[in-house]
Amino acid sequence: MGAVAEVDMGIKQFNGEWVSQEDRVLFRFNTHENEEFCVWLTRRMVQGVLQGAQQLTLKSLEKTHSPEVAQVVQAFQQQSVAQQVKFSQSYEPATQKPLGEQPLLVKGLVMNLVEDQTQIEFQLVNGQSVNLSLVPHVLQVMVTLLNKLQQTAGWGVGLDALEPSAEPVATPPSHHVH
Repeated sequence: MGAVAEVDMGIKQFNGEWVSQEDRVLFRFNTHENEEFCVWLTRRMVQGVLQGAQQLTLKSLEKTHSPEVAQVVQAFQQQSVAQQVKFSQSYEPATQKPLGEQPLLVKGLVMNLVEDQTQIEFQLVNGQSVNLSLVPHVLQVMVTLLNKLQQTAGWGVGLDALEPSAEPVATPPSHHVH
């Protein structure tokens, strides 16, 4: 069993970059505790995060809204966050790097809803994993960034490709991508 880096503390900034020669997203985030985590996300992992976030957000909203209303509320919330997110060049690297200097490849992903927070576990190629616990607004900021990066990459796995279908979809309690 690998080590797990629990990241329940406040996330300060997300940073992402599509690296064309790797055809992967270099995804970094730092915390208010001056720790930085740096991972590689493949197209499949970005798709998994975007789909999982959409499904879990809908599930959360369906506790207080009908499924139809939940879809409208979700689309509105995501759109308003996307308009408010400030993309800047000034990412502040942190001094402590629990995973080391080099980014690690994410090979598996588990997402769950725990009360009003989305838990994301990035399973890393070295056997470690990083667990994030994100409130809805922070999750939407992350989704907005990843969606923008996949557009840059031309991967076609973004939010516009995830429009809710007319058919009802049964979702299992947790979302796994391997």
